[in-house]
Amino acid sequence: MKRVTREELADRLGPLPPSDAFWNRAVEAGRGVIGVAPAVVGEDGEDAERARRNRRRRGVPGPDGPLSTGDIVDVGDHSFVVVAVEETAAGGRRYRIDLVEPRSDE
Repeated sequence: MKRVTREELADRLGPLPPSDAFWNRAVEAGRGVIGVAPAVVGEDGEDAERARRNRRRRGVPGPDGPLSTGDIVDVGDHSFVVVAVEETAAGGRRYRIDLVEPRSDE
């Protein structure tokens, strides 16, 4: 499990990180999905396509990429936890995130 800030995540995701609007909607909804291209995961190219086909045939998931299940992303006063990682057909990833409820001081 790793804990990253929004800025650190943006550095890992490259030129198209989640926008302010995305994070505002995610906070409001309490959840969101971050999509990542195959190149960010290292899953682009002919060799990667062959590896993806072999993994699918064996039922083995690929590498998680920049985030893994259980990782925490801090966004201002809010935190999100990665609850699922899904591999796309093209080799990218979808990270399902849920808002972590703040601790009560009771």
